Amino acid sequence: MTPVTAHLPFSQFVEFAVDPRHQAGLVDALNDRFERFTRTYPGFVCASVQVSEDRRRVLSHVQWLSKRDCERAFENAEEGEADMWGLIRQHRATSMTFNAYEVAAQIVGPRHS
Repeated sequence: MTPVTAHLPFSQFVEFAVDPRHQAGLVDALNDRFERFTRTYPGFVCASVQVSEDRRRVLSHVQWLSKRDCERAFENAEEGEADMWGLIRQHRATSMTFNAYEVAAQIVGPRHS
């Protein structure tokens, strides 16, 4: 029996600590990765990149339709896809914190035309 949670939206957050001089390059690399690879996998919902006000932290967020969709994307990742360790080295991030969450609730604002 598949647990009900297997069908809930699933989010991944990765926070990078980075020197402000390297922050823009990391943001560009993450956006490129999401555009070229991540968004092509079934179950992908959206991705975003945020930067802290002091420019010392970058937060990436990827949302999937389910945890299983996320797992399948990792299993089928293309060989040319840049790995996270490579991104850390290239953009001189001093740390990376990975967290994953199931969406428990979501409030959506009114649509603007």
